[in-house]
Amino acid sequence: MKKIIYTGAFNFPDGDAAAARVLGIGKALRDVGYEVEFSGWEEHGREEDRQLSNRFVYDGFFYTSQADLRHQQLPPIRRLLRYVLAGKNTINWLNSEDTTGVSAIIAYHGGSLFLLRLAALCRQRGIKLLVDCTEWYEPSHLVGGRFGLVRLDNEIRMRFINSRIGCILPISSYLENYYSTRGCHVLRVPPLVDMAESKWLIPSQLVPPGQRNLRLVYAGTPAKKDLLGSAIRGLAILKCEGITVELHLIGPSRQAVASCLGDDIPLLDTLGETVIFHGRIPQTKVPCLISNCDFSILLRPLERYAQAGFSTKMVESLAAGVPVIANPTSDIAEFVQDGIEGILLVDHSTAAFVAGVKRALSLSQVQKEDMRRNAKLRAEISFDYRRYVKQLGSFIQECTN
Repeated sequence: MKKIIYTGAFNFPDGDAAAARVLGIGKALRDVGYEVEFSGWEEHGREEDRQLSNRFVYDGFFYTSQADLRHQQLPPIRRLLRYVLAGKNTINWLNSEDTTGVSAIIAYHGGSLFLLRLAALCRQRGIKLLVDCTEWYEPSHLVGGRFGLVRLDNEIRMRFINSRIGCILPISSYLENYYSTRGCHVLRVPPLVDMAESKWLIPSQLVPPGQRNLRLVYAGTPAKKDLLGSAIRGLAILKCEGITVELHLIGPSRQAVASCLGDDIPLLDTLGETVIFHGRIPQTKVPCLISNCDFSILLRPLERYAQAGFSTKMVESLAAGVPVIANPTSDIAEFVQDGIEGILLVDHSTAAFVAGVKRALSLSQVQKEDMRRNAKLRAEISFDYRRYVKQLGSFIQECTN
């Protein structure tokens, strides 16, 4: 059996959205006949995954943690040094491994130095290198900003190193088009889920109207990517009009949400108990909590990072049978039809969000139930990993021949 090593900046097996993505692709490759081993950058494996052999196994996959993504607080200079050298543990591990039988290594992001060293190792050992590409960060999202070393490294990696490697698994049509025009061999793969997993087998939780408020949900880390502040401001406007809407937040703390509001922090007090903070909860329990809500929300500006990326949280909402309220960045409009799997906003503004919520409030019980069924069906048709088994198998074969 041919083997593939999947490595890079993800916290396997369930530490972040990146881990969910690589696991979905790994399952598809396993179904087509490859042995897939993960080499994520998390600090250590989970004790419940440790085997008698002292190796770690999750869902039938061996994985070796490389501790290349340590999260302890460091001074700025040491943080920069850590970024530049990220991946060195992985390279050292690969150099010590017998890679006989490994036909390909897939790298999920990683800095320029890591990819250059990995490419050299692959050439030396006759292994094909592929890149899993899911983001193109804005300078303002990176340490040091526009003129920082991290931004320079990011641009070099995205524009030159990835193109030179030549085999790309982009998450969006934006990245697909970018690398296709540069002569790369490309297969677009959106975020994938396993719809047969028990966490997605959730009965409908829709409660009849009149028994509670409309319930919205946001699951994830807003940071600078998602405009959660616009949604909070919108809810405050609705409250002033006498309309009470609940917002359930899975993941972000009150402090993190406050940082999205700037001078409007007092709005959190105004909204009071209608903003419910669930904090960080185990990934296996997130779908059930999402399914208790009517809509998930996602607001992003029409900037490069939003076009290049593709929201895992949107896919997980659909998989949980919950339609979305979102403005159509990236490939959202390809998978979410207005009034079918969700409500598409005209833009990312607070006014557009308010209008979208009012549309949601005007829906009948039958319409809401239809949208929930449509959301689940969309996830099954477009995002279940089984839909990509043959495509990924053919792509790997084409790259390695």
